[in-house]
Amino acid sequence: MKTLIYGAGPIGRWLTLRMEQAGQDVTLLARNETYRSLEEHGIEIVDGLTGERLAARPKLVDRLDPEDRYDLVVVAMQKSDRLAVCPILAQNEHLKNILFVGNDVSGFHHYHDHLTDDQVLLGFPGVGGGWDGADLVVMDREKPHGHNGEIFIGELDGVTRQRTLKIRRLFEAAGIKVSIEMDIDGWLKYHFAFMAPTAGVIFMKGGDLRAVADDGEAIRQYCRACREAGNVLRKAGYHKRQPNVFNLYYVLPQSLEPLVFSKLFGSRNAEVRFGLHARTVGPELIELAEEFAVLRRLVGMETPDLDALLDYVPQRPAAEKLKVAS
Repeated sequence: MKTLIYGAGPIGRWLTLRMEQAGQDVTLLARNETYRSLEEHGIEIVDGLTGERLAARPKLVDRLDPEDRYDLVVVAMQKSDRLAVCPILAQNEHLKNILFVGNDVSGFHHYHDHLTDDQVLLGFPGVGGGWDGADLVVMDREKPHGHNGEIFIGELDGVTRQRTLKIRRLFEAAGIKVSIEMDIDGWLKYHFAFMAPTAGVIFMKGGDLRAVADDGEAIRQYCRACREAGNVLRKAGYHKRQPNVFNLYYVLPQSLEPLVFSKLFGSRNAEVRFGLHARTVGPELIELAEEFAVLRRLVGMETPDLDALLDYVPQRPAAEKLKVAS
């Protein structure tokens, strides 16, 4: 499949690099200074597990023209930016498969303003990382010889089609594990229920994950916040907690929470996946939290611990919301 990765942030670069390493026909769309930097230096990523420096020089473009042809477009941006490029995508009548990957709470109806159900799939990359100085550090494996990360994908109606399987084979050929979700909307909502308290407690401690690991009361508040968010979703009709690990917040005895989650937050995995990633995803959380607040009000529930943690998330400058990320 001829694939365009639309967006040259951490996830777009990671996905492009892994596909390029596998010899696939992949092109990365970047803009402005990002395009010029990638044209000169290529993609450089530090493997968060091994410290190895990975590099690739993929094909680059700085725009999508109406006559360009790609079998698959993967839009890897923060949510407001993904929605902002929909009119550009709609101008190209040849695009039949558009996979939007990233955080989402409000659902997929916003895409319908410009695109059809038949075009759109949703997904999420199961990797983490961010910028550590000039280095882009990504954690996509827990073992040196494991999969090159994981990606969750799903059709809007939950039906697995031939194209769904074809996209799965594409990613698997790059060593990326694929999970096809029957309810990708619910999966993304539960990811917020996990991700928002995680980022919030990290910001509460000034980005110091060791401080989180050493503070039993902060961990208890974190777990309460996860349960609050999960309870809202359950009352809203999302009964399957996704992924299954989210059930840990309910089945784990509360007396063991500090012990179990201290090990989690004190790990190298968390340092990269959560710590570095929080710097990148933090501003987007404000928008997502507003969407979740609408859902919370609809079901008539309060989330005091979640709200308290979200208060630590830095606000995104209003002008920045209007920019389309490169």
